[in-house]
Amino acid sequence: MRVLLFLMMMCCGLAKAVAQDSVAYSRDFRLYEGLYLGYQDFRYNWPIPKEKIITKINKDQLDFYTKLIEGEFVEYYERDGSVTKIRSEKVWGYCQNNNIFINQNKKFFRIPVFGAISNFIGTVEVINYSPGYDPFMNAPIGSTQMKTLEIRQYLFDFYTGDITPFSTEQLEEYLKRDEAVYKEYMALSRKKKKELATKYIRMYNEKHLVYFPKG
Repeated sequence: MRVLLFLMMMCCGLAKAVAQDSVAYSRDFRLYEGLYLGYQDFRYNWPIPKEKIITKINKDQLDFYTKLIEGEFVEYYERDGSVTKIRSEKVWGYCQNNNIFINQNKKFFRIPVFGAISNFIGTVEVINYSPGYDPFMNAPIGSTQMKTLEIRQYLFDFYTGDITPFSTEQLEEYLKRDEAVYKEYMALSRKKKKELATKYIRMYNEKHLVYFPKG
């Protein structure tokens, strides 16, 4: 009984601490603008501001961050004043005008609707090979390399930082955290699960707000 009481007190204390030290994300919540070197920078709303980034690129351009990661490295001033750099492909993302952009293969993609579970659209370069053709032999010869861009959908889990290709199976795993939403979603046909995925992500997010530290 004492152990149970102690655990209950610990949970209450933790909930109180979260309420005091963090604030729920909403449309009115201000995300600081800047570059997220890693997931933790994003999680704690602590990006590297533009003025600390060392570059010759015009920082007033709307596509500044996109141009920034075209290079091999991003150089910046640490919070202690020292100069360091990070490989461009390692940059997690950035925030601009309260919008979040995630880096995938040195391309930034915006999260249109942010929450505990977010989904976003990205593109990937795919290489296909098509056979050549010899008109004299009337037969295929060699092969031609063709690069195309394919649209892909991703899921982003706020509390783990995991970014995964969208699938109904992966969404099911996330929705398991809420028994009611999960049960309703699992009652749908496979076709409806895909069609109504955004609806159920929204339902989940409305019940499970995300929190950022205050300050």
